Amino acid sequence: MKEQGQESKAPLAKGQAGFGLVEILVSAVVTGFLTTAAFYFLSAQNGMGARGNDQMKSVNLGKLKMDSLKVSTYDELVSGSDTVSERYIRSWHVTPMRNGAGVLNGRKKIELKVFWPLSGEQNVSLVSLRSDDRYKDGWP
Repeated sequence: MKEQGQESKAPLAKGQAGFGLVEILVSAVVTGFLTTAAFYFLSAQNGMGARGNDQMKSVNLGKLKMDSLKVSTYDELVSGSDTVSERYIRSWHVTPMRNGAGVLNGRKKIELKVFWPLSGEQNVSLVSLRSDDRYKDGWP
C-alpha cells in the first residue's frame, strides 16, 4: 500500500543514472579545444590590428616628412634620418638625377623609408621627384 505523497519510482536501467566519467571528460576536452581556438583567433586578430596601426602610422609619418622635403628649397635637399616617438625611424636618400649624357638635369630623386624595428623588420617606402624651378626658365 502506498502512502499519500509518495510516488513509486521505477528502478533505473543501468547507465541511465546520470553523466558518466567518459562523457564529462569528452565534454571537457571539446570545451578546451573550443576555448583554445577562440583564444588563438582573438590573439591573432589583436596582432593584426597592432601591425595595421604600425603600418598606418608609418605611412602618415612618411607622408609628413616627404611633404616637408618637397617644400624645402631645392639646394637644401640632402639625405638624412630621424627618429619619431622612439619607435619609428625615418631615413631619406636624395640623389641628383642626370640625363643620358651624364649632365645634371635639375631633378632630385627622394627615396624615403620608415621602419619600426621593435615589432620586427617591417618598413614602408615612399619615392618622389623634386625639380629645380630655375630650370623652367632655361637656367643655366
